Amino acid sequence: MNRLTLSVAGSRKTQSIVDACAHGAPEKRRLVVTFTQTGQAELERRLRAECAPGSVPEVMGWFAFLLRHCVRPYLPLLFPNQQLKGLNFDGVPVGGRYATGVERYFDVGGCTYKLHLSKLAFEVIKKSAGSAIDRITHIYDEIYIDEVQDLTGCDLHVLEQLMRADQMDVYMVGDVRQSVFDTNPQDPNLKKYRGVAMLNWFELHEKKGILDVSHKVETWRSNQDIADFSDQLFPPEFTFSPTISRQDAVTGHDGVFAIADADVSAYISQFQVQPLRESKTTARTSELLFQNFGKVKGLTFDRVLIYPTGPILKYLTEGIVLKPKTACGLYVAVTRAKHSVAFVVPDPAKTELAQWSVDPNENELKT
Repeated sequence: MNRLTLSVAGSRKTQSIVDACAHGAPEKRRLVVTFTQTGQAELERRLRAECAPGSVPEVMGWFAFLLRHCVRPYLPLLFPNQQLKGLNFDGVPVGGRYATGVERYFDVGGCTYKLHLSKLAFEVIKKSAGSAIDRITHIYDEIYIDEVQDLTGCDLHVLEQLMRADQMDVYMVGDVRQSVFDTNPQDPNLKKYRGVAMLNWFELHEKKGILDVSHKVETWRSNQDIADFSDQLFPPEFTFSPTISRQDAVTGHDGVFAIADADVSAYISQFQVQPLRESKTTARTSELLFQNFGKVKGLTFDRVLIYPTGPILKYLTEGIVLKPKTACGLYVAVTRAKHSVAFVVPDPAKTELAQWSVDPNENELKT
């Protein structure tokens, strides 16, 4: 049976894959797949540390999986005279979107365009009349996919083919609220299932009887105040269950705060914080050692300091609903913190957050 666990940030999603591989039946042949290179490196490190020698699963990136197991073995069925030399990561077909046939998928050097890789993989799978998927089931008994919400476009067609294989189980973990990466940002296929709306794709396949969906709402990272704030970032129509925090440490400065730019230096002096921003276009003149929202996915900090974009500032001060993509990035940023999140805003009083400031008369810190 194929299983998907949708989990909140800090719910130990990746660790659940490590545990399943480390404590599962030793005779099972396993593959672990994730999208980012940092994710692959982290999975390899943790699997080697916890799995018995000789039973460490193979770890592979999604693009490598498509090339090695979906395209290469059966490519001659689709393009008999075409050899696969590698992956053209940034290129586009000479004919652009009007390119057809081999020219749509391959450059003159025989490298397939990453832009159309998942489409090519799906076409090869179909042309093989089931042989490509059958071959995979003879290599692996179980496939684990971490951060499944990163898959988009034709990748979802490939994923469905894997889930329909009777001789193999697919286990997936992810959090659609952390949809900040995208395997195929230019792929027009299945656009209605991108980002948070991927929930609808999962629900569709659950109704088809090929996917069992469960939810984990407990976080061991952020305290309850941060968890509650993160839950409010998405419109109520998405009907996410409330997050429950199992992190109850009390430090004397816990929760979500608003501070003025003039107080940032004092705030940093008192608290060890990680400054975050959506991209380098925010807070350009600041010399703080920022990390961008997307780059900190999977990381944990005691405290974060966030410089908001215009839409995020309007959300904080006027309650204007965030667009899903913006909400996903902010969700990742906020849920990196264990104890406190602080937003730098022009006028903290215009937010509903607790205010932190330096008292100019007494020269002491006030919350």
